[in-house]
Amino acid sequence: MFIVIEGIDGAGCETQAKLVSKQLTTNHQSPTALIKFPHYDTPVGKMIKDFLYLNQKMSAHEQFLLYTLQFIFDAPHIREQSKHQIMIADRYFTTTLCYQALEGFDETFALQYAQQFGIIKPDIVFFLDVSPETAIHWKHGEDKEKNFREKDHKFIKKTYVKYQDLVKRQVWTKWIHINGEQQKEKVTQEILKYLV
Repeated sequence: MFIVIEGIDGAGCETQAKLVSKQLTTNHQSPTALIKFPHYDTPVGKMIKDFLYLNQKMSAHEQFLLYTLQFIFDAPHIREQSKHQIMIADRYFTTTLCYQALEGFDETFALQYAQQFGIIKPDIVFFLDVSPETAIHWKHGEDKEKNFREKDHKFIKKTYVKYQDLVKRQVWTKWIHINGEQQKEKVTQEILKYLV
């Protein structure tokens, strides 16, 4: 099985991916594997990091191609891992469907591209619904460097609206809406209901 934890910046995707993995492994004896996007330990990842943290200018098309290269390169790994365990992604192509669409990239073309290039479709995307105000507050409390997207409060509000639209239309795969403003443990338990 392959699942994605999705949400706006500051919604707690990374936290929930780790908590869900821990609960599945510890309490349900279900093996899991975690993957985080974007990851910066590859040449493509370094270019993404430079874009996000050095504010390098890129068109929506350049951004889309750069991000999707990671999903294409990781497809064999995801396919293999999800045969034997629950593969949990912290963000994925669904993030690209949101962010690059807001930059002007065509959604229909993005979905055709995903099919043509074998981007693995997740079984479920869990959308952590956290208001932009709450997410910005949570993100502000983190002790790590923020990229230009995480600092752009107007853009975070736009991504929230776009994610709501993707969930409502069930774009590309099955989306499940989760109230992400509950206590962390309650959010985890709500996700687990669909997995065990």
